[in-house]
Amino acid sequence: MKKRKKGGTEMTLTQKKPKIEIPVDEINRRMTLFDEIIIGHPRMNTIAKRTMLLKRETESRIVQNNARKEKVRGRPIKALELWVLPIIGPTGSTKSYSMWKVVEEINSDPAVPDGEIPVLMVTLRNVRSVKDFHLAILELYDDGATDELDQNPVHNPVLANAAIAKIARRKKTSLIVIDEAHNILAYDAGKRGKQMAIALKSLVNEGVFSIILMGTERTKDLFKYDPELHSRCVVDGGVMLDAFDVSKENDRIYFFKFVKRLEERMLADGIIDEPIGLTSSAEDRAKVFDLAGGVVGMVGKFLRSALRVALDSGRTTIVWSDIQNVFQAWNAMSSEKAFDPFDNGPQKKTLAYVTVPDKKKATT
Repeated sequence: MKKRKKGGTEMTLTQKKPKIEIPVDEINRRMTLFDEIIIGHPRMNTIAKRTMLLKRETESRIVQNNARKEKVRGRPIKALELWVLPIIGPTGSTKSYSMWKVVEEINSDPAVPDGEIPVLMVTLRNVRSVKDFHLAILELYDDGATDELDQNPVHNPVLANAAIAKIARRKKTSLIVIDEAHNILAYDAGKRGKQMAIALKSLVNEGVFSIILMGTERTKDLFKYDPELHSRCVVDGGVMLDAFDVSKENDRIYFFKFVKRLEERMLADGIIDEPIGLTSSAEDRAKVFDLAGGVVGMVGKFLRSALRVALDSGRTTIVWSDIQNVFQAWNAMSSEKAFDPFDNGPQKKTLAYVTVPDKKKATT
């Protein structure tokens, strides 16, 4: 502490500590470690089971189609159609992370011969047309047909489907996962949605592979555009990864188990040096639930940004004010403002439910 006089009045000044600079390499190391943490959606077992079941059913039907084609000695047949499985959830519900883990497990099986791709996962970004959609699939296969389709000014969906079906047969692909499927509707006024629905239906009708359609609630609109596509939808409605409901005990247990595991991994992997206390008290748990809106992936989104803020500030531990700053900055840029648990505390409803002890204790 230093003291000085100003106008005869004694003043106390607090000496600021110099900011600690964390080396850039260390910042990058910790951020990379965070990105390597993949904690799947608590309902990931359901995703894995449904994916494997669809894969087995599809492979069985492909065998049927091949046998029928062999019976007519290679002449054209009306293939037995395959299926579309929707996996619907809000942004941040870890759909992609969960599915990537399932796809990697299937494709890395030592029993799968080199050159085969049992499951192909396609992420749709900046896809403004059916042509873009077809190219996105073919580019992952690294097929020569991509150049031909790309250079042709007039897109022929029939030829594109034939090219995809041909390479899919060669690569023994039984499932194609289309991630961020709602993006095809981002520039849509109804026309592209119908075109996309027809394109999806045509691929399934080829009898080569089934499709897993992943996206937000808006993805369901694709089934409205074409009744035949809707008829190929798995009858139980698919997998719905809705935001967790704080009033449901199982949802609370799943949600806070995820949050606790994420913080423990950050500590164990040396990403942070001290605990944050995300689930330490009822108020802390309620704040986390409210800021994430019950969507587990949003917790990771805000923690990643808070980690960057902390490291840039010379700290190796995240504090609540870091989380508050990134949440409020994100909220300020959102078209629809989310409830801010930092302004006046968490919602009374949320706090009431997380304060009641659950019958089943969440375990790690």
